[in-house]
Amino acid sequence: MAERTPRSLTLVRHVRWKLHVVGRHDAASSPFLTSSWRASSAQDRADALACLAWDARDRAFPRAASGLAFALATRLRRAARGHDEAAGPFAVEPEETADPVVQMRAAVLLAHAALRGDCWANT
Repeated sequence: MAERTPRSLTLVRHVRWKLHVVGRHDAASSPFLTSSWRASSAQDRADALACLAWDARDRAFPRAASGLAFALATRLRRAARGHDEAAGPFAVEPEETADPVVQMRAAVLLAHAALRGDCWANT
C-alpha cells in the first residue's frame, strides 16, 4: 500500500465519506471533492489513488461505469492487482498534467469498488 501522508489520507477519507453520504453518482460530481482534488498536489493525488487502487484491487467496478475515469481506475486497479508486495508498497507516479477531476472520479470508482466488496481500509 502507498505511504499515506496526512493530505493523501484526507483525500481518501473525503472520497469515502462523500461516497457514503450521497452515493457514487453524486460523489463523482461533487463540488467539494472537485475542489479538494484541485487544491491538492500531484503527489498527494497519486498517493490517494494508490491507496484506493490497492483497496479495490480484487473488487469489481459498477457495470455502468465508463469514460476516462473508468479507464484510469481500471489501469490502476490492474497495476495494484499485479504488484508484488515484496517490491515494496504499491505506488502511483504523480502526473503534473493529469486532470484532477478525472483522477477524483477514478478515486470515487475505486472507493466504490472497495465498498462493494466490504473492503474498507483502516483509515
